[in-house]
Amino acid sequence: HCMSGRGEVLHQLIVRQVEEMAGQFLGKGCQEELAAGQCFFFVVGNTAMSHLFLNKSAEGLAGYPFHPAYQGNYWCTGKEIGMERFGEAGICVLSGIAAHVGGDALAVIGAEQLYGKEKIQLAVDLGTNAEIILNCRGNIMACSTAAGPAFEGKGISCGMAAKSGAVSEVKIAAGNGNIILGVLEGEKAAGLCSSGLIDLLAQLRGCGLLLKDGYLLGQAEAEAAGITAELCRRLVTCNGQNAFLLCGEKEGAKEICLQQSDIRSLQLAKAAIQAGIISILEAAGLTLKEIDEFIVAGVLGSCMKQKSAIDIGLFPESASTCIHLAGNAAGKGAVIGVLDSSFASSMEKLAKEVLHIEIAQEKGFQERLMKAMDIQRWL
Repeated sequence: HCMSGRGEVLHQLIVRQVEEMAGQFLGKGCQEELAAGQCFFFVVGNTAMSHLFLNKSAEGLAGYPFHPAYQGNYWCTGKEIGMERFGEAGICVLSGIAAHVGGDALAVIGAEQLYGKEKIQLAVDLGTNAEIILNCRGNIMACSTAAGPAFEGKGISCGMAAKSGAVSEVKIAAGNGNIILGVLEGEKAAGLCSSGLIDLLAQLRGCGLLLKDGYLLGQAEAEAAGITAELCRRLVTCNGQNAFLLCGEKEGAKEICLQQSDIRSLQLAKAAIQAGIISILEAAGLTLKEIDEFIVAGVLGSCMKQKSAIDIGLFPESASTCIHLAGNAAGKGAVIGVLDSSFASSMEKLAKEVLHIEIAQEKGFQERLMKAMDIQRWL
């Protein structure tokens, strides 16, 4: 959109949204403070979103060699970027690390203190562009991998955000085919959010309906394999492809089917993350077993089942004893930036010390990506 001249429209949408959210947060009791310009915004985001927020050209992010339009922390007032209600507010947009490792990743480093010299820590910030950060006793490396939006429920036929009606947990009894769903806010199931998708993939593998290579059995194939009749009845055809009927009119809910193409999207997302982790560890000369702490950041990281993520190979089996679910660590970093006046400058300095790895250009990355496609435990 930016390259076709619509960057200004996106900029205005983002600024209006931020002003609206800030107004709701502050309520109606802050008019004097607003008039005196006593509001301060500390902004963290991926490089593209930070550019859009500041109305900077995103042309340098569109192709290799990637380069952002500005470097370091960016300080301005609300008026300078078109804010109306918060025109006198001060704004700091936290520095990025590289073209595709932005201020959100730097905020994760700060919030989770991924710079100490006593540990080997690996952090994955799950999202469309998944950032991977490795702290090897004070030496920090970072990379990003294009996981796509599957783990955020986008591009999945039955996917949705983690809101009311989203299936967030799935349990399938292989013996009798009974299915138990955990639905957010106790509503009728309307779709699958990311934690539910990961659960369902792991459960389908566990009961033999999903093969290691990601192929979902058809009904006749499942019957021949001795799968229980109740589960075989849930294997249907949808849009000309194999699909699993998670729930429908029989359960008094909206029909929710996981299609073969949905599984392929999830495979690509998890393979990109796995290949990225392997690549950054190889670049550092480390192995999985040397990691002292495995940190999962992002909203998905706060609600998924660790076992399901390990069962499908999203995270290595060796991390099962040292996983820390950090939730929205980038948001936590933004809060620190508001409360601690030294945070912005210390993080800007740290960003210059982080070694960025462009893993797509690393030798052997494509081979690692293909090997990581299998849905199985990652040993």
